[in-house]
Amino acid sequence: MPGWTGHLSTGEKLGDTNRGFVPTVESVRTNPIRTILWTRDERVGDAVLSTAAALGVGVEAAGSLDDLVRRWGAADLVLVGGDEAAGVAGASPPRRERVFVVGFDAGELSSWSVPIGAEVIPLPHGSAWLSAVMSAEPEGHSPLVAVVGGSGGVGASTLAAGLSYAARRRGLASALVDADPCGGGLDLLVGAERSPGWRWPRLSGARGEVSDVRQFLPQAEGVTLVSMGRPDPGGGGADAVGPPSPESLQAVLGSLLRHHDLVVVDAGRAPAAGVRQQLRVSSTVLVAGADVRAVAAADATRRSLELESPLLAVRAGPVPAPLVGEALGLAVAGAVPTDRRVARAAEAGAPPGRSARGPWAKAVDRLLATVLEASDEG
Repeated sequence: MPGWTGHLSTGEKLGDTNRGFVPTVESVRTNPIRTILWTRDERVGDAVLSTAAALGVGVEAAGSLDDLVRRWGAADLVLVGGDEAAGVAGASPPRRERVFVVGFDAGELSSWSVPIGAEVIPLPHGSAWLSAVMSAEPEGHSPLVAVVGGSGGVGASTLAAGLSYAARRRGLASALVDADPCGGGLDLLVGAERSPGWRWPRLSGARGEVSDVRQFLPQAEGVTLVSMGRPDPGGGGADAVGPPSPESLQAVLGSLLRHHDLVVVDAGRAPAAGVRQQLRVSSTVLVAGADVRAVAAADATRRSLELESPLLAVRAGPVPAPLVGEALGLAVAGAVPTDRRVARAAEAGAPPGRSARGPWAKAVDRLLATVLEASDEG
């Protein structure tokens, strides 16, 4: 199909107030996102252009595969039609963030995800996700860190909270985001279950670029908190604990990143689709236990989530941390000791890591330094 460039007027986008999201969207963009599209499938081209028109963002079509490769690193967002995915994979452009394969054959799209290093957007069902991807501004340099538990019982949620509070002690504005619907709610972990503010169910209508959400969220001793909801005891909230949609997750994270120095996501052990998308564009800390089964589980988790080079944190156990790293083929970014202070703080409803005292807090401080250094290098 012939090349074309979309330079479309910017329109205001509003949250879906019927689903509980009230803050207005920051409306006018003076510099639309530069999106490059490579496809010869007219259906894909029409879908992308109609989405761009609704959002008021610009789209440029690559004139050829060579043209796409030349501009590969300069684009903010790259969209590849499923019909051209094989050619892109054969060209082997360098791995980068924000690359998506778009098309109408979900099976075909999935087969090209790993070779290109891209997420897939199957149409028409993924139209909302396409809209969220195209409407999101590239974030600044605020680090987004996802913590993944390699197995159960390794303290991944506690570590995620600890990183947030360690950042707060450094004077950084930090946010802690709960993305594990089976975790029971991070507000319980940090003693904020009675704190007023919105949980994920009230944020489910967030779309695109949303305004500052801090005013609506609980503050847990200086850390902004986005926690899972829990079912209404009266039976009216049966789906309140479900994971956030990819669209609402990206919208809320975008807002948090614009107003914080660090955002930490507790991704859980089996991240939902929206969280898996974020794992590709964030620093990831994989928490592994130090026994044979835990190491095997961490390896399986890493492979299933396609984590290429996560930072490895090893929970104290019978196997020395360096051997755990050797078994997983990863350098150990930090060893997390057992500290009774943390357990006592949890029983008292105090956030883990609020105090800088004790071996656990000091280990988390060192791990945070490594995480921030890795984010700066990335």
